[in-house]
Amino acid sequence: MKLRSLVVAIAMATTVMATTAPVYAGWDEIKDAASKLGEEVGKGSKEAWDSVSDFSKETWDSVSEWGEDAYNTAGEWTDASIEKSKEWLDVADAKLDEMLEPETPEEARLALNTMADTALVRLFNEQPSAKLLFDSAYGYAVFDSRKFSLMLHTNQGAGVAVNRKTDEHTYMKMFGAGLAVGLGGKFYQQIIFFEDQKTFDGFVTDGWEATSEMGVVAGTDSAELTAKYNGGMAIYQIGEKGLLLDANISGSKYWIDTDLTQ
Repeated sequence: MKLRSLVVAIAMATTVMATTAPVYAGWDEIKDAASKLGEEVGKGSKEAWDSVSDFSKETWDSVSEWGEDAYNTAGEWTDASIEKSKEWLDVADAKLDEMLEPETPEEARLALNTMADTALVRLFNEQPSAKLLFDSAYGYAVFDSRKFSLMLHTNQGAGVAVNRKTDEHTYMKMFGAGLAVGLGGKFYQQIIFFEDQKTFDGFVTDGWEATSEMGVVAGTDSAELTAKYNGGMAIYQIGEKGLLLDANISGSKYWIDTDLTQ
C-alpha cells in the first residue's frame, strides 16, 4: 500500500508541473508539490518519497535537460551521443506513457514538447546526418499519432512547430491515412525541418498539404552528408521500429490547433 501511495503521489506531483514556459517545471516546484500531499497519501508514503528524492532528481534532470541541450548543440551527432541518449530515451519514453491523452491544454502542451524532444533524439540516433541538416534549419515541426492533444479524431495526429530563432511554439494538428493505426506500431511520427523563415511561417500560418512532389520523405539520400532540403523542407517518418525510408505523405494536411496555441 505504501508503494502504491507513493506512485499516486509522484503522478499527482508531475501533473502539476505542466506549464508553457519554460517547457519543464523545476525540480523544486515538483518536490514542493509532492510534499504538500502529505495528508492525502499518509506519513509513510511521504517518507518513501523523501527517501528516493535524490535519485529522482538525477533522473528528472536527465529528462529535463539532456535531450534539449544535446540537439540544440551544433555539430555532428556522435557515437557517444547515441550511447548517452539510450538511457535518456528510456526515461523520457516512460514519462510520455504517463502523459497519454491529456485532459487540459497545459498537460497537452507539456506532452507535445516532451514528445518532440524524444522524436528528434530518436531521429538523430537513426540518421546522424540529419543532425547537420537540423543545425541549419530555421525551425522544425514534429507530429505524433498518439493522442497528445485535445479533441482528436481517427486519422488525426498532434504536433508542435518550433521557431528556433525565437523559441516560439505553435501547436498543430495533422491528418494522414497512416495515423489510424500508427503504421502498425505503438506510435508513428513525422519530423519536418524548415530551411528558411518563409517556408516555416507559411507552414505555421497558412497550414500545408503535402503534394506528390513534396510528399517524398527523406530516406536513403539523407544517409549521406549531402542531404538537402526539398522545396525548403526535409521530412522524416519514424515508426516504433525505426526510420521509415522512402515513404510518401501525399495528401497529409497540417493546421494550427487553436485550443492549444495562445
